[in-house]
Parts: sequence; C-alpha cells; structure tokens
Amino acid sequence: MLRNFRSALRLYLSDRLTVVFLCGFLFALFLAAFGPRLAPYGPNEIIFRNGAMVELQPPSVAHPLGTTSRGQDVLSRLLYGARPTLTTGLVGGSIIVSLGLAVGVTAGYYGGRVDSVLMRLTDFAFGVPLIPTAIVLAAFFGVGFWSTIVVIGLLLWRNNARVFRSQVLQMREREHVQAAKMLGASDRYIVTRHILPNMGGMIALFFALGTGLTIIISASLAFLGFAELELPSWGLMLRNAYQSGYMAEAWWWTMTSGFAISLTVLCIFMLGRGYERVHETNVSEFGD
Repeated sequence: MLRNFRSALRLYLSDRLTVVFLCGFLFALFLAAFGPRLAPYGPNEIIFRNGAMVELQPPSVAHPLGTTSRGQDVLSRLLYGARPTLTTGLVGGSIIVSLGLAVGVTAGYYGGRVDSVLMRLTDFAFGVPLIPTAIVLAAFFGVGFWSTIVVIGLLLWRNNARVFRSQVLQMREREHVQAAKMLGASDRYIVTRHILPNMGGMIALFFALGTGLTIIISASLAFLGFAELELPSWGLMLRNAYQSGYMAEAWWWTMTSGFAISLTVLCIFMLGRGYERVHETNVSEFGD
C-alpha cells in the first residue's frame, strides 16, 4: 500500500502545472490558517493618519493593497476573509459529495423502486432554480454562515448523484462484485470495499467542483446581501466595493477579492482533476 501511495504521489506531482496549482491551494490554506495573525490591521479597523481617515488610497508601502472608502486596509480584509471563504467551500463541498454519494450509490446499487424514487427526487431537484431558491431559503432560515453552507449543499448534490449512480450501475455487474455477493458478503461490505474505492477519482473531482461552486455561490449571495456582515469574506468585499460607488476607480479594492476567488476555485478544481487522472491511471494499470 505504501508503495502504491508513493507511485501515485510521484505520478501526481509529475505534472508541473498540477504542482503549481497545489502550491496555490496550500498558500490559500496558509492564509486561512494564519491570515488573521499576519494582518497588520483589524478587518473593520478604520485607519487615520494626521487626524484624517485614509480612504481610497492606492497601493503603497504602508498599504500594499490600498484602502477602502471607509479607510480600511484591503490586505487585512483579504487575509481575514480567507478563512470563512475556504471553510464555506470545503464544508459545502463535503455536504454536496456526501448527499450525492448517498443518493447515487443507493439508487445504483439497489435499483428497482428505490432507484425510481431517488431519481424522481433528483429530477425534482434539477427543476429547482439555484440562486432564487437559495435566496428564499437563506431568508427563511436566517442569514448566517452555517445556514448558507447547508442551503447550498442541499441544492447542489443533484449533479453528482446521477453520475455516481451511473458508475455504480456498471460496477455492480463486475465479476468481483458478483462473486462477493455469491459468497454472502453484506451490502455494506461490497459498497465500502469494492465500489467506493473504485470511485475515488470521481469523488475527488466532484468534491473539487462542489467546493468551487460553493465558494462562487456563497460569494454571489454575499454580493446580493445574504451574508453575515461581521464576517469579512471575499464575496462581501466585492459587495462593499460595489456599494461604495468606486468599484471602477478603486481597482485595487475589487480586483484583489475577485482574483482571490477565481484563483482559489481554479486551483481546487485542477487539483481534483489531477487526482482523477492519477486514480484512473492506477485503475487501468491494475486492470491490465
């Protein structure tokens, strides 16, 4: 097992572009973990110099990413916003994949009426508009950090559920799965030992997609005003820049949070895509 892990890791890191995205994601995790300690100012601290508020200052030595219209340091808000933004994405991605796996694996493995009921539920979920429903649910349950994550997770599991179901439909007919059934293996044993391990690449890919989509949608909801104002997320930074009326003039204010969201989502997706490539390569070599 250790030899297989080393070979998989070597194959994963053999792609230079994947290494670049890995470094980018690790840097984002570093900011999420230590950003508040590295920030020179508080996220909502108003900076004064010579008795006057330092507002809309372009990047300088004192403020590398400039200041906002309220005299707040953009770099500090960016560092403080990394933790809630990444936490939202990772937790939301976990919820999306967990629900998708539960529905897809159950429907694909048992088939029959169970499959029919779960797929009709998935079809209904596909008919639900994403952003409007998220706004309604966020308003109903209250605008909060965790409630927003749960709402997004409850709406985005539908895509991967169908893909997981199609994979399980193929895997349950394979010889080693049929042999395990003939030997009296339990459904739980077959799913956890013979089906889920062969879906590792697809699970990683959809986790990456779910994480990225959660970050983007939570930023969109924050931009529309459905977010906690106390949490300086990157989406809330975009909203504040838009509300100030200086979104075009204060480019350093808007571009930093926008680039942070875009690059983080890109790194996460490409890491998931890279792991899927490695997993499929190992599976094909094992099959050969």
